[in-house]
Amino acid sequence: MSSNSPLLELKPATLFTPKALAIISLYGLILMIPVLVSMMLVSVLQFGVLTFVVPLATIVVATFFLPLGFGNPYVARLVRPLQRSLPQIRETYVVQLTQNPRNRTGLWAILEDADDLGVVTFTELALVFHGDSIQLTVPFERIKELRLQSASWRALFAYGPRISFSVDGLSEAGTFTFAERSSCILPTSRKNARRMYQNLGEKIRNRPAQGQNQ
Repeated sequence: MSSNSPLLELKPATLFTPKALAIISLYGLILMIPVLVSMMLVSVLQFGVLTFVVPLATIVVATFFLPLGFGNPYVARLVRPLQRSLPQIRETYVVQLTQNPRNRTGLWAILEDADDLGVVTFTELALVFHGDSIQLTVPFERIKELRLQSASWRALFAYGPRISFSVDGLSEAGTFTFAERSSCILPTSRKNARRMYQNLGEKIRNRPAQGQNQ
């Protein structure tokens, strides 16, 4: 296999298991607390301005902490062993990876839109995803149709945008989509996602110069 060939390896999951999915889902209850409090408060208030302001403020607060409700603190802790195995000099991003067509099927695909969790980094020559069950290495010249996608309805279309691309040489694998999973608040999520996209775009644009220096 040549050095500029993409590589996709699959193995059984050991970290991103049904147990981990259950724990991540429980984080959503954190966002239910202000909702329940606001409902209790509104129920004892006389009809007026506050009965509109309180629910609206609750929605704003819950949306602001949407990444926390996605269990991102647990995700970051879950993939920490994977992150430690990479060279410390590289900038890494905690992400989820989704394939289309999906790698995970059945009930899992209905409940969760991530096929794997892990860390992605950009070397001088390639994008490298080191996941729990998926290992992906894509030379920059093999990345095709790179684009940003808005967050899905699961993320209320407000979460940081996702990075989607296809791979020349892995057409049978479909498309790959990354979403950042390290933030706890919405502004950080959007900032991290755009930073990752900008860094990847810069690597792709600079690849001819890098190739000439080899």
